[in-house]
Formats: sequence, structure tokens, C-alpha cells
Amino acid sequence: MNRTDIINYLIITKNYKSYLEIGVQYPKSNYDIINIDYKVGVEPHPVGDWSNKNIMPVTSDEWFKDLQEKYDIIFIDGLHTREQCRQDIHNSLKHLNEGGCILVHDCLPTAEYQTTHDDNGREWTGDVWKAIVDIQYRKGVKVSTIDTDWGIGYITQDYYTNELNLPDEPFYTELNWETYTQIKYELLNIKTIEQWKNSL
Repeated sequence: MNRTDIINYLIITKNYKSYLEIGVQYPKSNYDIINIDYKVGVEPHPVGDWSNKNIMPVTSDEWFKDLQEKYDIIFIDGLHTREQCRQDIHNSLKHLNEGGCILVHDCLPTAEYQTTHDDNGREWTGDVWKAIVDIQYRKGVKVSTIDTDWGIGYITQDYYTNELNLPDEPFYTELNWETYTQIKYELLNIKTIEQWKNSL
């Protein structure tokens, strides 16, 4: 299963009716094949034919600024930096319907693609994984990472104690590649697709 499969699986399984995608750029790679009643895309630099697809040519910060809508499922694949991804997650949580979920792409990088600047035409995951670690300190959320398609963060609203056995905070206040390689399974709560399905 890739990101599109997982999104469509959740739409069917959870009977979701509304979808927001942050970071569309190439609509045909994902947005166009999401099967849902109502969907909105946000992309400051869309490529290809997007004029009739309900894609807004603005940044995510601009989109969220005066937004009143809420969505059942939100997929974040925008600017691949820790800071912007964390901001997109926080904003998405404010606009998530009860029982909804947030998915975040590119949470399991390799060293080669874990750059935090322009990708120069290469694959680029950035340091999105750090935002997934950060968000686990927010009360009322449950976070895991699905081990597929460069890693897909899965975030839901939850009011129970965080299930992860994380190391003491000072150990990874400054997250780096060495920390990631040593304890990424603990930091990101990585699950196989089957483990994730069974946890729904």
C-alpha cells in the first residue's frame, strides 16, 4: 500500500466524507485518485491542469489563516521541513472533525534524502520525521508511523496516556541523524501496514 491506497482505505473504513491535501503540486500523483465526496487541495505552485480541481494556489499558512471548515481526513505533503510540517500539523488539528485523522508523508528518510534545503531535482524527504517526534508532546493526540512509501505519519485525537516509551527528553532535544538511526522505532512508533490496520 502506498499513500493513496492508505488514504482511500481510511475513507472507506471510516466512512469519511471530506478531505484536505496540503502540498498537491502534481495532482495526478495522488489528489486526482482520492475517492471521496468532497476534497480540497492547497498548493502555492501547482503543476499541470488544476484549474477545475478545487486546488487553492496559496501556502498552507495562508489557507489556514481564516479557515472555518473542518475535514475528516487531512494529508500533509507540503514543505519538508521540521518547522513547517509541525505548523501544518498544529493547524490541521484545529480543523479536524471528531473521529478524523491526519496523515504525514516522508517520515522515514534515508540519509541521502534527509536534506533540509532545496532538493535540486532529487527525491527529498527533508526532516519531517522530527515534526512527528515533536507532535507526540502535544496532549490529546496519538501518533504512529506506517512503514511504507517513505513513511506515513498517522495522527488521531486521543485522550489517553501516550503509549510510547520514549527516552528522557534531554537525550533528543536536538534531534540528529545518529539519534534517528539508533532509536527511530521508539521515536516514531513505527508499525507495519498490518500492525497499523489492526490498531484502527
